Amino acid sequence: MKTFAELSILLVEDEYLIALEAEQMLEIMGIKSVEIASTWEIAAMQAEEGRFDIALLDVNLNGRLSFPIADKLAQRGIPVVFASGYDLRHRIDTDFDFVCVTKPYTAEVLKKALATALAKETDSK
Repeated sequence: MKTFAELSILLVEDEYLIALEAEQMLEIMGIKSVEIASTWEIAAMQAEEGRFDIALLDVNLNGRLSFPIADKLAQRGIPVVFASGYDLRHRIDTDFDFVCVTKPYTAEVLKKALATALAKETDSK
């Protein structure tokens, strides 16, 4: 498993202030690079062709759910952490084995979620 200093991350968040705060948390954690996608369309394009190690996806992007984006990332072997204001375990029925942080999240919660998602990806290989 890569260290945080070796990781690049796709941060998908449509709320500017939340994206800014999350980016700062990731940089403080030592993440090598953070790429922000603020719309569903940009995120979908990045899921197809972007180069990063892990993704942090807001579940609801201006009314569109990010699950299709997560599916594409999973097909590429890129681990995903969802961010939501809701507890997703009780709201969706899916076979997708996901890690989720509930907004608002702290740097410690985010760090643990990223490590968990990366460990799951390593275990599945």
